[in-house]
Amino acid sequence: MEPCFLNKMIETSVTVLISSPLAKAPEDWRSPKAGAHSTACECAESLGLRQSSGAFGLITFAVGMLLIAGCKPKATSPDVLAKVGTREIRVQDFKQEIEWRTKNHRALPDKQALLEEMISRELLQQKARAAGLDDDPDVRHSYESLLAGKLRERLLTPRIDALKVAPEEVQALYEKNLPHNTRAAKARLAIIYVKTERKISAEKLAEAEKRIGEARQLALALPPSTRGFGQVAIDFSDDQASRYKGGDVGWFDQGPAGYRWPAEVVTAGFALKTNEISQIIKGTNGFYLVSKLDTRDAVTTPFEQLQASLQRRLLTEKRQETEAAFRQELRSAASVQSFPQALGQVEYPVTTTVVAKSEEPLPPALPHSP
Repeated sequence: MEPCFLNKMIETSVTVLISSPLAKAPEDWRSPKAGAHSTACECAESLGLRQSSGAFGLITFAVGMLLIAGCKPKATSPDVLAKVGTREIRVQDFKQEIEWRTKNHRALPDKQALLEEMISRELLQQKARAAGLDDDPDVRHSYESLLAGKLRERLLTPRIDALKVAPEEVQALYEKNLPHNTRAAKARLAIIYVKTERKISAEKLAEAEKRIGEARQLALALPPSTRGFGQVAIDFSDDQASRYKGGDVGWFDQGPAGYRWPAEVVTAGFALKTNEISQIIKGTNGFYLVSKLDTRDAVTTPFEQLQASLQRRLLTEKRQETEAAFRQELRSAASVQSFPQALGQVEYPVTTTVVAKSEEPLPPALPHSP
């Protein structure tokens, strides 16, 4: 009962009792004839309201009765299990805690222990709020991230889980990327190189051409078991990296350019049969002979080997598209404005990109072009 309302009741009761004939009643007001009043009298006496005669006694008794009525505690709702300050822990809260623990495979103690845990947690939360931790940037960021994550879990995750990739889509992607799934044909070549300067006299040029011609005649006379150009490369080639290996310059992929040897020399090498020697090839910086030492056919990776990775790739692309559409839906449902000028005025730390150091050594540089 509110204090102001109680005071008003006391004031009214006193006024009525003073003007009542009972104010002059004899002192037998506590006699057994009072009946049901005896219990109230005992209660008043327990509060220190002793029997008094006349109007003053009645007034004192009335005030005591009103105080007893006003001090009666408010009945607690039957579904309230505990009160922590002004916070009530209700049956529904208790059931939700049980449901959460069961769903997340958490330990479930006995009833009283669980309630004590909930009380302790509420005490900590109230203390944290009193300390202003609910405004702490880290707390706010964690809460906002959790809130956004729960929304994604509720609205976005079901869409992503429902994504499927049809077998036809996987097959189409395989065929589309067939060139990337095919290892190019390879050839291992041997080369004899006779160098010429860009500004060379006709006489010197003729000597170089005569020299490469002699090399070809000697190479054609080599025994079939000779690897590459053998001794002829040592005697005639100006390429120091390969002359002592019979002119062997390694494997080449068919098609790609970028090798240190002229494209026309590599192309001529691919056109040869194994162990066949080309005609003399004139380049911008010299004369060449090329021979094909070995070949490897083009190899296409079978669909079965790539099927799983292609399916993952398509699923990832669909997921990214679904997430982008979800973000667009959120923006469409709200009014979003950006203010680049204001953003430009905000101080922002300068960051530098750190490139991770590779644990594997880099391959050696290719020799300089002749």
